[in-house]
Amino acid sequence: MNATKKIKTIVKFFIPEFILKFREEYKMKQGARKLNEISDAQFANKSPAEVFTIIYENKLWGKDKPFDFYSGSGSHDDIYVNPYVTAVQALLKTLPHKPDVVDLGCGDFNIGTKLRRLGNRYIACDVVASLIERNKAAFKDLDVDFRCLDICADPLPPGEVVFIRQVLQHLSNRQILDVVKKLSAYKFLILTEGLPAKRNFAANEDKPIGDGVRFQRGSSSGVVLTLPPFNLAPASEAVICEIPCGEAVIRTIAYQLK
Repeated sequence: MNATKKIKTIVKFFIPEFILKFREEYKMKQGARKLNEISDAQFANKSPAEVFTIIYENKLWGKDKPFDFYSGSGSHDDIYVNPYVTAVQALLKTLPHKPDVVDLGCGDFNIGTKLRRLGNRYIACDVVASLIERNKAAFKDLDVDFRCLDICADPLPPGEVVFIRQVLQHLSNRQILDVVKKLSAYKFLILTEGLPAKRNFAANEDKPIGDGVRFQRGSSSGVVLTLPPFNLAPASEAVICEIPCGEAVIRTIAYQLK
């Protein structure tokens, strides 16, 4: 060990633990900010279709996965998928009939294959044209109406229940607002978001559109639709599923809309 390393080791020994922890957290946040700046520059001035096409083509949600399209571990790992599917099944079984379902941001449809039988008519939407064409071919036997559309800019399909699963967290606040304004067309919203595990976090800090989410950007934020600037005012709401994910949780809330 050289002299410089020895000095650093001795100094570190006398520094209180809470200061060392703060220093490490600061370094991690600084690193996250630099990565965010690179990601933000990559997607600057691009449409949602362009952004998410880049994400899928470059496998930014899983470079080591043997899939042509991959929507991330949240859509594939049993620890996240199975509790979610069980919770949604239980909820939809309480309805008087199988509802017409709209799946906004359906992704690679691994989750959708497990939900399809719960609905009557099933419309699945994504903004990536090549992904939708792949889904049409891969799942042609499931009787799903796959549509390529931008949920921020385009009219949304009709239905009774709308699924939005870990989609809004990738959008800017302005884009989320564009979606929220159109949700009153549905009776129920089943929303899944990744959120900081701590209860008292600063909700709805803005971010540019991209592959990352708010709680990964060093700000410990997350999307909560009932708070400003979105101010969704449902008739009722209930958390139907919450799954730990490191320092975050994957939370699914069922909203009955007015």
